[in-house]
Amino acid sequence: MTAARAPPPLRGGLLALGRHLAGGPRSSQVRHSACAARISGARSAVSADAVTALLAVPDPVTRTGLRDQFFMILMYDLAARDAEMLALNVADIDTRRLTVDLLGKGSKPRRLPITSETARHFGRYAAVFHPSPEPAAPMFYTMRNHRPTRMSDDNVARFMRQHAATAKARCPDVPARVHPHMLRHSRAMHLYQAGMPLALLTEWLGHADPETTLIYAHADTEMKRHALEKANSATTQSPPPAPLWHDREDIIQRLCGLKE
Repeated sequence: MTAARAPPPLRGGLLALGRHLAGGPRSSQVRHSACAARISGARSAVSADAVTALLAVPDPVTRTGLRDQFFMILMYDLAARDAEMLALNVADIDTRRLTVDLLGKGSKPRRLPITSETARHFGRYAAVFHPSPEPAAPMFYTMRNHRPTRMSDDNVARFMRQHAATAKARCPDVPARVHPHMLRHSRAMHLYQAGMPLALLTEWLGHADPETTLIYAHADTEMKRHALEKANSATTQSPPPAPLWHDREDIIQRLCGLKE
């Protein structure tokens, strides 16, 4: 696993459904349902032990194991979206400067640092998958008709599910259901817990709206509160605090991508 410093976007189908029904009688229910999925993302962050267990499963001696492990290491290091990872070209990684150029939502570019260990993982991956590197070649690909084709998000979801099943047998912290975006959420939470300011984390994650990043702060506070309550033998009758987005339609719509 990378000793990293530290991102798929919410899939278009759900957002399209929300926009399509925005004017209907159930529009509020649809927006809030979509938002519940987005908000729960921060809570899908897993422990560092779970991430370590997941990244240790692929066997880098095999071709597919090398690919799967490097994909997950890089995704976690960058807290990248699945789509951003799949859009990477060979030229987007600069091992001299230890940077990666990502193309985010709305075709907005951002440059992020990687660790030297991740750069070494890239060197081993490139030696097998890009022995004669072409700058415009897709970083991650599968072979179709004897030609490299950019890897699909279905492929990523499939190999992550397979590796997660093995990892869970070794580490109970690994959730029963693992999806690619979990690595992004986990890295974001780990960066925040390590002290990264929210303003910088917003830029790191490529969030257009800083309030989206506040979800990680709120989720971290709730995790601490839950741990405190478990450790405290005394019970309390106080109701749980309202979440950040409670009764804030403007925040809910922005978090769900329904409002710019």
